[in-house]
Amino acid sequence: MSTRTLFATTAIAMGSSAALLFSGVSTADPSAPLPLPIDGLAAPGLPAVQSLSPAIQQAAADPSNAASMLMAAAAAFAGNQSAPSDSQGLASAVSQFVSDPAAAAVISKQAAVAGSDPLASNAHIPAPGVIPGAEAHLLPGVDPSHAVGPDPATAAPLAAAAPATPDTPAAAAAPDAVPVAASSPAPGPAAGATTGPNTAPPGYAPDTPPTQDFMYPSIGNGCLADGGNALATAISVAGPANIPVPGPGPSQTAYVFTAVGTSGPADVQKLPLNVTWVNLTTGKSGSATLKPRSDINPQGPTTLTAVVDTGSGSIMSTIFGQVTTTDKQCQFMPTIGSTVVP
Repeated sequence: MSTRTLFATTAIAMGSSAALLFSGVSTADPSAPLPLPIDGLAAPGLPAVQSLSPAIQQAAADPSNAASMLMAAAAAFAGNQSAPSDSQGLASAVSQFVSDPAAAAVISKQAAVAGSDPLASNAHIPAPGVIPGAEAHLLPGVDPSHAVGPDPATAAPLAAAAPATPDTPAAAAAPDAVPVAASSPAPGPAAGATTGPNTAPPGYAPDTPPTQDFMYPSIGNGCLADGGNALATAISVAGPANIPVPGPGPSQTAYVFTAVGTSGPADVQKLPLNVTWVNLTTGKSGSATLKPRSDINPQGPTTLTAVVDTGSGSIMSTIFGQVTTTDKQCQFMPTIGSTVVP
């Protein structure tokens, strides 16, 4: 190549670079603000979730060893005194659920057999060392100092039977005293009403769906319209139930993930939000993608659902992935939950 040709080529290259440089500067868009970081102090349970979520995914790939894998992952936090208390508590909850899934399944079956009893699922399990039916005891976790004392109706006859002391002689009756009219009995409960310690709360019905909250909320980095982080709640619904529509059938589990404060969901989710689950009772496992429905919060907050054939038993699940709203594409931290399907 001649010197003249080399010089011309170099000049053209330099001119093109300069034109590209100046044109790039003149047309560049301002950079989008970076999402706010997730503060570990505001989410002290997140370290445990971020460790247990992959463990659930690994357990789903190897269901025969699911219990031991989850117990080992939980033990790393439950016994770590330097871990945040929320992480320790969450790991302990996983250990407790995994250690005896059969017992949880029995309680669920008892609730299903009871049928019309709205509180049948609240089975009473005596504390360790207590002989059922032979010893009076409080429910596990109840502080005795906050326990209610004797029933006034029971204590009244005892007080009336107490003998009068010499220092308090009975007062003589006035000659013109008027006999006290016999007190009328207190009105009984209205027809159809129930009373007592097992009374269902207001608005409760026998067909109320058995929803179970996930153990920790999820956090979406920069998912709000103003760039702030969004909290998301996740619940599971054991079938048969009528929510979320069309509702899970028998031996099915529905998952509902709601990104609080966000706009409505985009019609097309660019990247998936998945749930991976393992049935500790049967050894069955699988994954599914949560999707939006046009009849569930179309204007927001973004809500994604899935109905899965988990089968009956004790289920450990994790939800993770991304959500596409009408104005944002955001990554959500994983969350984990336990479900008992009758």
